[in-house]
Amino acid sequence: MPARTNHYQKLVKMINKALASADVKLTESAMLYDYEGKCEREVDILMESIISGCEIKIAVECTELSKPVGIRTLESFKEKHRKLGINKTVVVSHSGFSKPAKEYAIANHIKTLTFNSARSENWSKHFAPLKNLAMYGRTYKLAQLAMDCSPESAKSGFQFGLDTKVIINGALMDVGSFATKVWSESNVAQSHCKELRENELDGAQNPWAEITVELGNNHTFEDRNGVRIQADKLHIRMNYSSNYRELNPKPVEYDGRQYLAGGFFDKKKSEFAHFALIESSGQINGSMEFSPNLIPD
Repeated sequence: MPARTNHYQKLVKMINKALASADVKLTESAMLYDYEGKCEREVDILMESIISGCEIKIAVECTELSKPVGIRTLESFKEKHRKLGINKTVVVSHSGFSKPAKEYAIANHIKTLTFNSARSENWSKHFAPLKNLAMYGRTYKLAQLAMDCSPESAKSGFQFGLDTKVIINGALMDVGSFATKVWSESNVAQSHCKELRENELDGAQNPWAEITVELGNNHTFEDRNGVRIQADKLHIRMNYSSNYRELNPKPVEYDGRQYLAGGFFDKKKSEFAHFALIESSGQINGSMEFSPNLIPD
């Protein structure tokens, strides 16, 4: 997360990202050059797009004032954006806008939005199942591999090790990469998420999980000496470590529509995650961003 941003600004960005079309570029804490002041100045959220060959820039400014935003604040944004070549100004407030500020905004084509957290009883039926939404980052490391084969293959002198190759469509893949691929395709992280977490929370040292994959003689293995066999089963054991975080979702009213937004910002650890979801025709879509260090080494 850029040093100049904050939790509130991040949530506003995620909502705008959920709203924007795929060809819109969003930049948080964007620095633009002020040719009159001859210096760079910050815009909280910059949205850029090309329409009919023309570059369009929309600036979204986020205010956390404890009282309604007044005319002076809007004047300041309008003048700054004029110097930066902004085509449209949007101001988002936690506390609304004064009546004179609303009139000024209309006269000067400034869009004003109030970011409201809806009351807890206003959860929609689509968002209600997500009240306890959380996330985790997890790293798996290959701990052990074993294979089953026929008695005939066992007598061939085949030597199984991490330098063993798997022949796939005529190409060679090292057995460690093959095991990782098989592990990922097994979706064990999703199907056994609860058990994997309980294993860690119970204080297990070097927690691990294991799967057995039926190969059905469809894969040929080659050892360091070029001996080839077909295996029946592959046993894969992975050690893993996880970082669990609550996302504290809340219904939010923004520009007349309801979103589910949440996340966290751990300044001490420089960890963050933010998301925004919107429901349309019974389907939930949205966007999410998180810091890479949420995934353990």
